[in-house]
Amino acid sequence: MDKRLFYANLNKFSNILMSHDTNLHTFIFDSQVYVEGIRKSLSQVENYCKKGSRILDLGCGTGLLSMQLASLGFRVDGVDVEHNSETIKAFKKKNGLQCEIWVDLKNNSVSLQFYDGINLPFDNKSFDAVMAHAVVEHIPLNTINCVFQEIQRVLKPGGYFLIFRTPRKQAIMEYAARFMHLGSHDVLMDEQELVSLLKTNGFEVISFRRTDMVFSVLPGKMQNAWNFLSPALMRVDEALLETPFSYFAHHMQVVSQKPMNEKLVKYVNVFVSSDTVHEKQV
Repeated sequence: MDKRLFYANLNKFSNILMSHDTNLHTFIFDSQVYVEGIRKSLSQVENYCKKGSRILDLGCGTGLLSMQLASLGFRVDGVDVEHNSETIKAFKKKNGLQCEIWVDLKNNSVSLQFYDGINLPFDNKSFDAVMAHAVVEHIPLNTINCVFQEIQRVLKPGGYFLIFRTPRKQAIMEYAARFMHLGSHDVLMDEQELVSLLKTNGFEVISFRRTDMVFSVLPGKMQNAWNFLSPALMRVDEALLETPFSYFAHHMQVVSQKPMNEKLVKYVNVFVSSDTVHEKQV
C-alpha cells in the first residue's frame, strides 16, 4: 500500500480519535514499527484482491484497517465482538467509544457491526476475502473450528483467508514481554498447528512466512526513542528474517484459499463437525 495514502489515512484517523478524547497511543498506533507492519499486511491484501472486491475485516477493533482497505477501492465489512476478556482497554474505560469511532468511519464502502464471535451475519459466498489481523490468537480454542467453518461459508469459491500477526509459540518477544509485564498473549500457536487447522477446515495454504523480529511497542517515553530508530530497526528486522534467527520471530502470516471445488469443502466440513461421521455423499 502506498505510504502517502496510508499515512494520510492514519492522520485522518488520528483526528477522529482526538475528537473522541483519545489518541493513537491508546491503540498503539503511534508505534512506527507496528503501523508499518499494518501497511505491509494491507499490501498483501492488495496483491491478492482486485479493486472492487468485497472484504471482511474479522475482529476489526477500532476500524482503522477497514478504513485503509476502503481507501484502496475495496468494499469492506468489519465485525467485532462487543464484550469479551480481550476487549481493548480503552473500550472498557469509555463505554460506547468503539461505536462512536465507527460512526465517523462508516461510509458507502465501509460497514461495521458487532457479532457473537462465531456466527457471521452474512449470506453464503458473500466475500472475495476475509482478513484477520492480530485476531486468531483471540479466538477461544473451543470455538476456533466453528469460526473457520463460518469463514468458509461466507467466502466465495476461490476466496482468500489472509491471517496476519498471529503470535508463535517460539517467539522470544512473547516470553520477554511476559517477564517484563508488558502484556503477552495467553494463546500461542505452533506453525504446524495453524496450518493443520486451516487444512482441517478445508483451506488450501498457498503462502506462509514469519514476521516481526524486533519489538514494536515499548512503555512510556521509550516509544519515542524507538520510533526515532524505526527506519534502522525495520532494516534489521528484514535482515534477521532471512537468517536462522527467524525461528524466534514474533508472528506468522498465512494466506490460504477456499478451493474452487466446493464439494471438497463440504466433505471436509462434514468430517470435522462430527466424531462419528467419516464420509458422506456430496
